[in-house]
Amino acid sequence: MFSSSLLAFYFFGPNLLQFLTELYLSEETVNEMGAFIRAHVNDILSASKDIALGKDARLFFKVAGYLLLTSLVGGLTDFLTLGYTSLVVVLTVPALYERYEDYIDSYTILGYRKMQQLYVKFDSKFVNRFRKWILEKQKLS
Repeated sequence: MFSSSLLAFYFFGPNLLQFLTELYLSEETVNEMGAFIRAHVNDILSASKDIALGKDARLFFKVAGYLLLTSLVGGLTDFLTLGYTSLVVVLTVPALYERYEDYIDSYTILGYRKMQQLYVKFDSKFVNRFRKWILEKQKLS
């Protein structure tokens, strides 16, 4: 390994040193990066404070759900396997979707319509019963 790095320095050394001497960050660029990072960190801290104080219950449950999902997936695999699998999925799913877009879209539309029908049945059987029950309780009170 040492010999390969020595060989690389032998061939690229003068050019690499010339390139490194030309690197320069202006004060304005650094200040802009600092302001950008500060603004985003403050937004994250503000959201974290709202979550911790219970001001945004929906965001709290969303964060709790994602943390639970991350914990479950992390318990099943290690980071390297998870990263490799994620990379494979990110690279293959768009290509497969582009290739079979018509089939996927037709099945997605069928599934969406089926889910709508199931929701209407569920709403009529259960949700409306609870609404009526709540209204009756309110009338009696």
